Amino acid sequence: MLTSIGNPQMIRNFNEYLILELIVNEAGLSRAEISRRTGLSKPTVSSAVQNLLYHRLVVETGLDTNQQGRKGQVLEFNPQVFHIFLLDIGAEGIQTGMTDLSGKVRNTGYIAWAELEGHSNAQQALQQRLKDIVTRHAPEDGPIRFVSAGIPAVVDPYTGYVQTLLPQLERYGELLSAPALRQLLGAEVLLDNDVNLAAVAEQEYGNGAGACSFIYISLGEGVGTGIVIQGQIYRGLAGAAGEWGQAALRKAETGIDGTEYQRLEQYIGNEGLRELLHEAAQQSDDTDAASWTIPELLEQAKNGHPLAVQVFERYADRLILPLAQMASLLAPERIVLGGQIGQAADVFLPIVQQALPALVPVMPELSASRLEESHEGAIMCGAAWAGVQRSFRYIREEMLVIGGKEAIQQDQGGV
Repeated sequence: MLTSIGNPQMIRNFNEYLILELIVNEAGLSRAEISRRTGLSKPTVSSAVQNLLYHRLVVETGLDTNQQGRKGQVLEFNPQVFHIFLLDIGAEGIQTGMTDLSGKVRNTGYIAWAELEGHSNAQQALQQRLKDIVTRHAPEDGPIRFVSAGIPAVVDPYTGYVQTLLPQLERYGELLSAPALRQLLGAEVLLDNDVNLAAVAEQEYGNGAGACSFIYISLGEGVGTGIVIQGQIYRGLAGAAGEWGQAALRKAETGIDGTEYQRLEQYIGNEGLRELLHEAAQQSDDTDAASWTIPELLEQAKNGHPLAVQVFERYADRLILPLAQMASLLAPERIVLGGQIGQAADVFLPIVQQALPALVPVMPELSASRLEESHEGAIMCGAAWAGVQRSFRYIREEMLVIGGKEAIQQDQGGV
């Protein structure tokens, strides 16, 4: 059989996906209405819809009461045709979740690294916990087709292997790669840097929406950036773009270990914030404040505690020059601050906004992420979005193509 751009199978697949897109965007259409909207003949629409029904991509939900004469069945998209298992692999543990093709996230569990410490084989214990969660929350209405995960590490976009893992994650390194997770969970794995996924979520649902270029900055135990240029995540060599926290600031004396460079994340991450808190507590003789954890400091700052506010004012002074350098280098339309420290951005952002214009050629729009405070969180939202996008690509390029081949074989008497 000759292959051409206009071969029947390709045209059939195109028509099926065209109809599916219409049903996804406008629920409650009959075959007759689809024919009218697309200009395709009724037999073509009926044939395409039959294949979509066969693959459970659409369902019939009742008669079209708006149609005159003989009533046709109303068609709606079936987002439960398959599901996506979600993983937010963090510094303290793994948040797990599930979504279908609607993109709505349902949290399913949490595995703390501390829980695994007592096991003789912590990696084996993690494998079992993940399997248990998948088994316990496996959906009844469709299989888990993909796993979408974020991790605080450099992820090679071609191999799915990771590097620069946090110290507490290194013992699980053999398991925390796309190939290993695929072998464990039995589904294709989409593994990405967690800050890249948070940037994707901001682009789709948050303060990055509508911007051609923006930078999402995660400020916390680590410091990282998700860089969006021309609407796409910029990954750089081996997926290492955005590791802003690893930038060297100055040499720091370390005694017998020689001389090392102080990294940016030590200066504007949680370590630097603890340093500022310690200094402020010593100067005020506030012994209670000296023992605050980062979450407690954030809460105190939100409540207007004078010492906590003072800490974040000093933190703003630290943040101004690094932000100016980033804005001068990439000239983004927007910069969105997130991560744990970003939750207190309302306290320190006005200081940064006032100082930054004098230091940059063009002033970007600055804002704080609101997704961090959502039930799902920015990383889980980004993982869900990535999984849904891969799912629709799978439907278009594999699922419906296979369906077309099967239909042609049956028409020709094949198996």
